[in-house]
Amino acid sequence: MKEWLTLGLSLLGLLPCASVSGQFTLLNPTQTGVTFTNKLTETEEQNVLAYEYFYNGGGVAVGDLNNDGLPDLYFTGNMTPDRLYLNQGQLKFNDISSVAGIGKGNGWKTGVTLVDINRDGWLDIYVCYSGSGDASNRRNRLYINQHVQKDGSVKFREEAGLYGLDANTHTTQALFFDYDKDGDLDCFLLNHNIKDFKRFDAALVKAMRDEFAGDRLYRNDTGADGKPHFTDVSVEAGIKGNPIGFGLGVAVADLNQDGWPDLYVSNDYIEQDYLYINDGKGHFTDQLDQAVGHLSYFSMGNAIADINNDGWPDILTLDMLPEDNRRQKLLYGPENYEVYQNMLRNGFYHQLMRNMLQLNTGAGMKGPATTPVFSEIGQLAGVSNTDWSWCPLVADFDNDGWKDLYITNGYLRDYTNMDFMKFYADQQLKAARGNPMAMMDILKQMPSTQTRNYIFRNDGQLHFENKGMEWGFDQTHLSNGAIYADLDNDGDLDIVTNNINTPASIYRNDHSKTNYLQVQLGKTSLMLATGAKVWVYTQGKLQYQEFNPTRGFQSGMYTPLHFGLGKSTQVDSLRIVWPNDQTQILRGIRANQKIIVEPQGNKQTGPLIPVEQPFFVAEQQDTIPYRHTEDVYNDFKRQTLIPTMLSYQGPHVAQADVNGDGLTDLYVPGAKGQGGQLLLQTLQGSWRATTQPAFEADKMAEDTDALFFDADGDGDQDLYVASGGFAYLTNDLLLQDRLYLNDGKGNFTRSAEALPADRFSDACVVALDVDKDGDLDLFVGGRVRPGRYPEATSSRILRNDGKGNFTDATETWAPFLKDCGLVCDAAVLDIDHDGWLDLVLVGEWMPVTFLKNKQGKEFTASVQEHTKGWWNRVEVADLDQDGDQDLVLGNFGTNSQMKPSEQEPVSIIYSDFDQNEALDPFLLYYIQGKPYPMVSRDEALNQVFALRRKFTTYQAYAESDFSQLFTPEQMKGADTLQATQFKSGILEHTPTGFVWRDLPVEAQFAPIYAITLVDADGDGLKDLILAGNQSHTRLKIGKMDANYGMLFRNKGQCHFEYVPQSKSGFVIKGDVRDIIQLRKGSETVLLFGRNDDTIQIYHPIKK
Repeated sequence: MKEWLTLGLSLLGLLPCASVSGQFTLLNPTQTGVTFTNKLTETEEQNVLAYEYFYNGGGVAVGDLNNDGLPDLYFTGNMTPDRLYLNQGQLKFNDISSVAGIGKGNGWKTGVTLVDINRDGWLDIYVCYSGSGDASNRRNRLYINQHVQKDGSVKFREEAGLYGLDANTHTTQALFFDYDKDGDLDCFLLNHNIKDFKRFDAALVKAMRDEFAGDRLYRNDTGADGKPHFTDVSVEAGIKGNPIGFGLGVAVADLNQDGWPDLYVSNDYIEQDYLYINDGKGHFTDQLDQAVGHLSYFSMGNAIADINNDGWPDILTLDMLPEDNRRQKLLYGPENYEVYQNMLRNGFYHQLMRNMLQLNTGAGMKGPATTPVFSEIGQLAGVSNTDWSWCPLVADFDNDGWKDLYITNGYLRDYTNMDFMKFYADQQLKAARGNPMAMMDILKQMPSTQTRNYIFRNDGQLHFENKGMEWGFDQTHLSNGAIYADLDNDGDLDIVTNNINTPASIYRNDHSKTNYLQVQLGKTSLMLATGAKVWVYTQGKLQYQEFNPTRGFQSGMYTPLHFGLGKSTQVDSLRIVWPNDQTQILRGIRANQKIIVEPQGNKQTGPLIPVEQPFFVAEQQDTIPYRHTEDVYNDFKRQTLIPTMLSYQGPHVAQADVNGDGLTDLYVPGAKGQGGQLLLQTLQGSWRATTQPAFEADKMAEDTDALFFDADGDGDQDLYVASGGFAYLTNDLLLQDRLYLNDGKGNFTRSAEALPADRFSDACVVALDVDKDGDLDLFVGGRVRPGRYPEATSSRILRNDGKGNFTDATETWAPFLKDCGLVCDAAVLDIDHDGWLDLVLVGEWMPVTFLKNKQGKEFTASVQEHTKGWWNRVEVADLDQDGDQDLVLGNFGTNSQMKPSEQEPVSIIYSDFDQNEALDPFLLYYIQGKPYPMVSRDEALNQVFALRRKFTTYQAYAESDFSQLFTPEQMKGADTLQATQFKSGILEHTPTGFVWRDLPVEAQFAPIYAITLVDADGDGLKDLILAGNQSHTRLKIGKMDANYGMLFRNKGQCHFEYVPQSKSGFVIKGDVRDIIQLRKGSETVLLFGRNDDTIQIYHPIKK
């Protein structure tokens, strides 16, 4: 029963709830009346080998087309007529296609969206066309709503040509939005090519405009007849239109919250996606490379929504990485790092084959047209692998206040099956020799696999839990376009999908035990709703949505905004900012109803989101005249199966007053071919580069760490530089560490005989007085044998004679260090307060290891249980002010395919399996309960040639685990290393020992390589700053760049809370390898050392 109230808004009363079943129910087409089937008929002329997007499927749109309060459905068919269904209530629909005036003409239909294009309060329908057929059958159609007729039916008239929207491009979807905020709706056409581009000049092609494949932007101009007429303004508006844009998804939102709608375009294949920022002056700029670190390779449908309820729109793009090992190995080809690098050199961007969830950090927002900055966390969130995916729907399906995720999935035939691709290549050669195979016979060789759609529950912790089977999505379909809507007005969201060769699916949502609010924006003029923003505040919690009807993939939803409220029975306040900047605030709205809000209120002034003063601000003037520059070396060519490169380790910056002027000076270590640089601080707070012949003479060595200390007891600061890297031969002279003695004035000379000959690839060095003889001894952490990963080099302890001469005391003090593992960092502490300095070591495949100093006579080793990880950094501090020393530990993070645990460790098994004097390391990780090698069939076979006889097909390899690769005899000499923990965290020092504490989920976004502590908020507690990233990994792992420098506020008791980037002020891009605090003029600043980049300085903002 409906009741209408008018108090500046209209309220639709609470409707009866559906029965609670705890899941979705797939309704029978005969029950709903929706019998539409997108039937594809393959022929010799029409098939996926003739038209590559043959299996992309159709779309679906939902909206109230006859203004009766019930959402209706429109389906597009590729080779079949479109269908329009009117909602009769109770989830029953009536097919009125034959009398509605829609679906006229032949052609390949793709996307559909709804729009009130002529401002009459009735929804119109825009249908897109593509395909490989005649161009005359490819004109998009606009069906203008003629309103409800006397007989009760609703009719439409096709008028695309009158409006200037009858483009005959290869269109995937249309999006209507008011990009210039002039009060009418403009149109963006997402197009794609049908031609195959394999070899081309990238710069030349990117600058071209393609008549049929290039995207288009149409501005809505009022014609002489008073009707809207659309003008192509693509070029002047900055919209790219090149022939390599294979557009499959488009979404609009105000990504930087400056009041102007921005665009995200998903492109299939090598052309990267576009992130268009609206400058508010009629022009868009693609700022993708400044906004995201990497993206999907085969980008398909996308979605923009606030998934973590922080008020900033996030971006999800879909790709085609399967969840299970078998399909991963069957459909995923070999990596080629050099081809990838060549792609980057040719102007393309970092792209990887998996779904990407780009979390909007809210960082760096300084005004109009500011570039938003995103952290990609799809793997951490659990949504990266959903197979050949099309349409993402982000909505609160269980009404708990957090937006969940539904993903359609499926491809009629496994077009990228590696065995088929090999077969097809052979057939093409035969055809070239005059012996072609019939196309239909070739198609029959292409496997067909039906898959399930995915639905994930958002747990509110940046993680999504796969609920597909539990929530009733246990059927296999080939699903493409999809929508959500409250079809039966019972207060929860139902789901509709357009399937290939089976009837469309309607899933009734039976989650009705929690509360909700639906907000319909406008009734008399539907156009005014598009682009409106709504903030809902309930019990101190925020939800944010924008109303933009085009969603997902080839689909549209013109329905009320739906907010789940959980147990809350009312909304405290609701804020709306309309596209014309009018602002309304409603208060005290009861739950479980639909409200209809008409535009009113005053113009919005000031920022949409309050701008907080950050804790830190970046130094705008470059005061450090030095850039760390890596030499170009491909570790994967030397050892193809290693997980990450080992040649990109610096710079670890050292600081001291080297010339006695009371100012802090710097040594920035150099990469191979670049001498380390001594920088002297000036009275003006800048640094002056000095010439040091000794450093330049050693520039062919790779500096991996540096330490200022008084080696020879003369009262000044000498310099120890550790040498390492992977680009050297074993025992190479350039692996020798170096000691440079200071003359007291900042001039350094290498002490050639001061160090023992120890030509190891080292990672770190720390100083401590082991034997309390008044001088500083050294611990040197050995990293890896070049070309022999994961074999470690020896770590050492060097005894100082007090005059700066060092001898190797490892055999006496700690003989176990010769085989302690791949050490990455070390720190000095006094574990048991006995006055003798101890050590803690961390490294790759290592547990956290303690070396207890036995009164200067020897060290004994112990390990912290359950801490085998890929540790990069350790920092010692009293975090909880209890008088002892706790540890902050930087690990690999959880934003990868690998999720190690005690029960399911990540392992590396290595040996010379083929007896060719080269080490063969196979990395294994668990997929769905079983361990599998990370590498593809081709990579495994290229490493161990004998495997070619065993795995003659990709399928054979895909259906095998590691135990089937090698015989028991071959495995006898193999060694194994394991990691069970990839989280960064804290070891709290308690009276009974060290206790593990997880750091917040944001600390797990990327590998942590740099740690420091500072009281940022002035509460007397040390807050935590973490930085890192890793850009030089296997392509299967991918670029890990989601950390922009993170601040965590100390809440006491070793509990830390993430401070949003907009509040911390950090926007540090790249691979940070060190953070140091130092005095610069009259203040203490933070210095971030970045690999192959400049050094960045941040200043604290005084409160």
